Amino acid sequence: MPLLRFDVIEGRSEEELNVLLNTAHDAMVEAFDVPERDRYQIVHTHKAHEMVIQDTGLGFKRSKDIVL
Repeated sequence: MPLLRFDVIEGRSEEELNVLLNTAHDAMVEAFDVPERDRYQIVHTHKAHEMVIQDTGLGFKRSKDIVL
């Protein structure tokens, strides 16, 4: 199983992060037939000014809910 790293802007609740991590893991299990207990995930939270994620010409505005 690959290590999944998530970079998010601080302020998400523990419940929101659990939903994010569980959903990502479920997708890995389904898409790559990874064993259910083969799970390596790390969340890094940042202040909003520490993450600069700009539009790449697609014409939409990014929100504070972005996940890298």
